[in-house]
Amino acid sequence: ARRTPALDLGLEPGMTLTKRLNHAWRLFVTGACFAGFALGGGLLSLVVLPPVALFTRDPSQRRRRIRRIIGTAFGLMIRVLCATRTMRLALSGIDKLRAHPGSLILANHPTLIDVVILLWQYPDACCVVKAELWKNPFHWGVVRLAGYIDNADPETLIEKCAARLGAGESLIIFPEGTRTRPGIPMRFLRGSSYIALRNGRPVLPVILTCDPPTLTKATPWYRVPERAFEMTVTVLDPLPIDDLVPSPAPTPVGARRLTEALENYFTEAVTDHA
Repeated sequence: ARRTPALDLGLEPGMTLTKRLNHAWRLFVTGACFAGFALGGGLLSLVVLPPVALFTRDPSQRRRRIRRIIGTAFGLMIRVLCATRTMRLALSGIDKLRAHPGSLILANHPTLIDVVILLWQYPDACCVVKAELWKNPFHWGVVRLAGYIDNADPETLIEKCAARLGAGESLIIFPEGTRTRPGIPMRFLRGSSYIALRNGRPVLPVILTCDPPTLTKATPWYRVPERAFEMTVTVLDPLPIDDLVPSPAPTPVGARRLTEALENYFTEAVTDHA
């Protein structure tokens, strides 16, 4: 009979008992946080957020209140990860997020919790999220009531994003469209470049690093590293588009040139902050 392969939990050969217990603890905490993320999303969708939406008539104020509740919930998750020594977190330049409202915030995407950290630190921002979350039984109410933007229709995505920026909202986008695979060069989609060209204002770059890599595209959640992972989040100064591509036009050629320039910029910045 064929044997079922053992679950790869990331245990290294020769680990001491102390290290194995530490590994088991961090595995438990990670699993609990994933379960809490799902159940918490359902609780927010069904119990907490609907009354806020019902009794707040002004749409912008409604979104602001709901997003700040979401940010508080995300902050609780991050504090649990840090307090249990599952994760270490270093933040730099975070005040720039609030100092430049109405910005297009572009960030690389090494882990699953990138957006959790950013929306905890800057809950007023809107963000583009996967369309699957609109059908997710735990999170559909959260993403809808918060007024986040789904990426289901690429034809209307740019218009929606441009409209939010035009209304003065900050917008968080991961130009890669999905998490980075360790060891594989970053590849940006052109959508964020079209939005930047339509917006015309400087973009606000955010550089995230994770050491050792975990919660990546290629790694299941239960394969925790042998030690606490260290997340660093660095918000850089606003980046004028003309500094990347002189006088770019909102055309396919201009978007391609800007996309290539952004890829190079982020690749160098991630290397510098690693």
